[in-house]
Amino acid sequence: MSASVEPAGDCLTLAGRIHAGNVLEIRRRGESWLASLSSGTNARVDLAATATASSVLLSLLLCLHRQADRRQVPLTFTGVPDDLLGLSRLNGVSRWLTAS
Repeated sequence: MSASVEPAGDCLTLAGRIHAGNVLEIRRRGESWLASLSSGTNARVDLAATATASSVLLSLLLCLHRQADRRQVPLTFTGVPDDLLGLSRLNGVSRWLTAS
């Protein structure tokens, strides 16, 4: 299964398997989406259709979170799979994945 990135207004949907071979393009597209939003826009990333939890995906989400902070765009994550949440707990970063 390949990965897809679908921006739609204030929501970015990530789907499929995000891995080392495709993460840079996904990050580029995610950062471009964030750049298109006005400061103060409440944005969200929907993860319900992601296929695997990995440190690569977790790192991508951290990058998007930092970029959103720099642009003053409140960013939330929805549809976070349990295995990704577990991985984020192991790495001590689950607070921003579960914040609403």
